[in-house]
Amino acid sequence: MEHYFRDNPSAPSEERVVRIEVRGFTVELVTDRGVFSKAGLDEGTRRLIESVDLTGAASALDLGCGYGPVTAILARAYAGVEWWMIDVNRRAVELARRNTMDLVPPPKVIEHDGIPAQLEVQFDHVLMNPPIRAGKATVFRLYEEARRALKPGGKLWVVIQKKHGAPSTEVKLRELFERVDIAHRKAGYYVFCAVRQPR
Repeated sequence: MEHYFRDNPSAPSEERVVRIEVRGFTVELVTDRGVFSKAGLDEGTRRLIESVDLTGAASALDLGCGYGPVTAILARAYAGVEWWMIDVNRRAVELARRNTMDLVPPPKVIEHDGIPAQLEVQFDHVLMNPPIRAGKATVFRLYEEARRALKPGGKLWVVIQKKHGAPSTEVKLRELFERVDIAHRKAGYYVFCAVRQPR
């Protein structure tokens, strides 16, 4: 089976519409073969969406956005936040753009393997469900890039299962960030909130 963490999926396109209900909102989003969780919202992403608190935020980055469910829901829950979306998967990026084009303001969507070094924007929040099957080195690099992209006081939110490396993720986050809280822990799922404290 082809993995979704690649820039140009070779699987023939077969679009479908999925209905997502979470956090009091219902949206219909277009998915396709070759993208993560094409059949609907995966449990980890659901727990991430339900756990984050973006109160007072001006900007947020959906890192590894897939076809866009995190932004599609949270942009409705937190009006006025400027959203950015990044994914390495070209098909996912195009779907994410289509699935969020009705939002105001529309998110800025980038196709890239992580956060581009030349991106000078800093965010109040970065949210991610890391691509576990891409390997620990890739996942840890994304954590490092997320820290660099956060404003002082900004927060990185990460959802990960214990069996997929939650303990090692917690260790890495505590190396990178001044403070790490467990925002959610249940049924093997963890949502970490790592804070870049002002120095």
